[in-house]
Amino acid sequence: MAVDDTVLEAVRTRIGTESTHELGTITALMIRRYARAIGESNPLYYDTEFARGCGHPDIIAPPNLVTAVSAWDEGPAEDGLRSDGVPTAALQDLPTEGVRVMGGGEDIEFHAPIPAGTTLTERSAMIGAELTHGSKGPVIVVRYRHEFVAADGRVLLTSTRKVLLR
Repeated sequence: MAVDDTVLEAVRTRIGTESTHELGTITALMIRRYARAIGESNPLYYDTEFARGCGHPDIIAPPNLVTAVSAWDEGPAEDGLRSDGVPTAALQDLPTEGVRVMGGGEDIEFHAPIPAGTTLTERSAMIGAELTHGSKGPVIVVRYRHEFVAADGRVLLTSTRKVLLR
């Protein structure tokens, strides 16, 4: 299937549909492991006393930790992935059979640090879709808004992601 106005209109029927996903508690171990994996040495991510001296209740997560984790569970088995590596369940409501799905970038707005012990919920919604033309033909650019919300209702981080359908 090639992307065209018919596919675009089918994708657009999902605009505004919201979902929530309980991510659980961001632990100090999770923060330290992620910081180590990305080569970060800032003591804010390792040293509780240092973080407290900077006004935080505990160590804090590197700014992109919560957006870097694309799935907070063990993920699907290989038979649950498309040939492009995208989980089939992630696209269940989109007409993507025969369409290549790729990441198209992300803008992140940081509202507040995320200390260890913070319980997060991710609220997501498709906010737009447009047909454009790339060097290899038509591409649908789908935009999603993701808000990472603390248990007290504060939005700590907002992410706008683009997904390309070609």
